[in-house]
Amino acid sequence: MTADAPQPVQMIARGRIITMDPTRRIIEDGAIAIDKGLIVAVGAHADIAGRYRAADMLGGPDALLTPGFIDAHTHCTQCFVRGLTSGELPMIPRIYNPAQRVLTADEAASTVRLLSAQMLRAGVTTLCEGTLNPDHETAILETLEEVGIRSILARGRADQDFHHASLYSQINDRSWVKARDGEAESDLLRTEDLLQRFPSRGDGLIHAAVNASALLGFSPRYFTEGAALARRFDSTLQVHIGRDREEVEFCLDVWKRRPVERLFDLGVVDEHLVAVHAVLASEREIEILAKGKAALAHSPTECVANMNAIPNLPRFRAAGIRVALGCDNQANDMFATMRAAWLIHGARWGVERFDPEFLPAGELLEMSTIESASSLRIDHITGSLEPGKAADFLVMDGTAPHFMASQDVTSELVRYGSRAEILQTVVAGRVLYDRGNFATIDMQGLRDEATAGAAKVRQEVVDRRYRPLPAF
Repeated sequence: MTADAPQPVQMIARGRIITMDPTRRIIEDGAIAIDKGLIVAVGAHADIAGRYRAADMLGGPDALLTPGFIDAHTHCTQCFVRGLTSGELPMIPRIYNPAQRVLTADEAASTVRLLSAQMLRAGVTTLCEGTLNPDHETAILETLEEVGIRSILARGRADQDFHHASLYSQINDRSWVKARDGEAESDLLRTEDLLQRFPSRGDGLIHAAVNASALLGFSPRYFTEGAALARRFDSTLQVHIGRDREEVEFCLDVWKRRPVERLFDLGVVDEHLVAVHAVLASEREIEILAKGKAALAHSPTECVANMNAIPNLPRFRAAGIRVALGCDNQANDMFATMRAAWLIHGARWGVERFDPEFLPAGELLEMSTIESASSLRIDHITGSLEPGKAADFLVMDGTAPHFMASQDVTSELVRYGSRAEILQTVVAGRVLYDRGNFATIDMQGLRDEATAGAAKVRQEVVDRRYRPLPAF
């Protein structure tokens, strides 16, 4: 190859590029050179075409290229049962948990394939899975590797018994907790092994994290030693916190502190903490999270599904708290999730203040890409289209009617874009979804697995509903 000859690379993608780089560059007729799964160069198409050549070409002058979306919070094994939760409150312990427990390892693997197919079809290139059942862990991990989607696997197992005295039993009853001796230490050894195999700051497709799911089920030792692991491996400690009124009441009864205040007392509020939901965080608790430089995983559709509360997201943003959007198995589509955030926070905070800038579209896109990557501590490898990062990106049809008459591409993507415009979903330079076809998922086999799995969990939990599903 002569000095002036174009350098051979694996792939070149062309289109209008939303880079999400530090300057938030948008390149009108741009191109991305990709080799060995990594981005080699991003720039004007004329420049890239003169410097590189590739056998595989994606996109074109009318395509739209964006970073792949990041779903910052989900639970794969809920995928078969989510429809049975419609119109039911509360439903997590009563419907979701029993439906997950009844699954075999093979059925858990099927849920991963189903959720991954939904994600890839909707442009999600990274998901964050919070698993709490050790019997499913190997199947989940192996299936994530099989599918090839980038994943954060946050694992943990409850080590504490608890009892919640609900409102009408408090005349004669009180809430309590009791840790099970030795379980925190043994389970965290498993987490440490996973962190060693799949480092958060590594270059592989799997990134490990610590999951201390909730204050009720995890002991103080688990929290403090889990946080120490997250710091040592530069990973995250992920905690459902401030999710429902029962949790707040429980914490006040047992510890005389609100949930985030309790985390502060345990010494685990720092840049490694991902506070999941925090919909009931008080002003004081938001200040604690901000001072500790913690991040928030926010699932706007789940706010409506659970009807616990809508967090004061503009206040979190103003406090400087990083926010990552997650589907939490609702919709499994980041377009729907961004739009849900725009609508519910617009109705809750924008309308009453007559403020159309309560949550700009660019910030919602950040929460689905680079800010999410930062929150999950994987921004070294994904979240933006920059040289040296993995080629995790979407090719969208820029000629689609909803993208015509373009004035502000970021706003149009968030408000009007959908999975219908996605042509290809690429993870680490590998096209995993291409115009209705999945490279690593047998869709006919998956349909059969999903049908059988849905029937099984329905039989297990349908009678747990307070009311039967409506006929229409």
